[in-house]
Amino acid sequence: MNLMQNKDLILTLTRYEFKLRYRGAVLGVLWSLIAPFLLALVLYFVFRNVFNFVENFALYVLVGIFVFRFFSVATSVGMHSIVGKAHLVTKTNVERSLLPLATTLSYAISSFIELLILIPILLLLGSKIGFTISLLIFLHFFYTIFVYGLNLLLSAIMVHFRDLNQIWEVITNVLFFASPIVYPISIIPESYRSFYMLNPISAIVELYRGVMIYNSIDLGLLAYFSLVAILVLLAGYSFFMRMQRRFGEVL
Repeated sequence: MNLMQNKDLILTLTRYEFKLRYRGAVLGVLWSLIAPFLLALVLYFVFRNVFNFVENFALYVLVGIFVFRFFSVATSVGMHSIVGKAHLVTKTNVERSLLPLATTLSYAISSFIELLILIPILLLLGSKIGFTISLLIFLHFFYTIFVYGLNLLLSAIMVHFRDLNQIWEVITNVLFFASPIVYPISIIPESYRSFYMLNPISAIVELYRGVMIYNSIDLGLLAYFSLVAILVLLAGYSFFMRMQRRFGEVL
């Protein structure tokens, strides 16, 4: 896939996806802040007495919700990026892998804007944001690669197996509770913690919390997630290229 050769098409598709998401919404991207804020607020009041030993627990939950939201929303929409644009797949010569890429990029941009808006709120609530916040772009880049790899995989499967959205919803809900979104990693027994952190969602949530709340970065965890993101992208792209040969027949 030649990204530079297709940059104009990628920009056009991404812009269309971004506008489509907020079409008819008066406040635009701000609407996407309301739902995670309300969810974080509810979870904070439910769990604050249980995990009151966690420093800045309100911030802990808030960042966890916003980071996980990119993964859950982008993949739930991204899996439809081929099925939902069947006319482009069957009637044009557009490179098919660009369709899940455009969807992923539109949600990555939206997510990044949400995180930037969140920064002054975190500062007001007592965050220790410092020089490591400059790594936010780097983290989001690899997070986007990870989500794109998943969307390549999911969108290819979705063409042949339309019940995937129900299954993926269950998997997403399991990952929400299998990751440290509303509870601290310290409650996981130390003997199981290394295995627990193999979950890439746990890794990326903790990385974002490090730079957005505690002004710290775990370089080992960063290296691990970066490697996982690249492997997921390569696996997703390879699978997509094999499966796309029959897209026209099935669609």
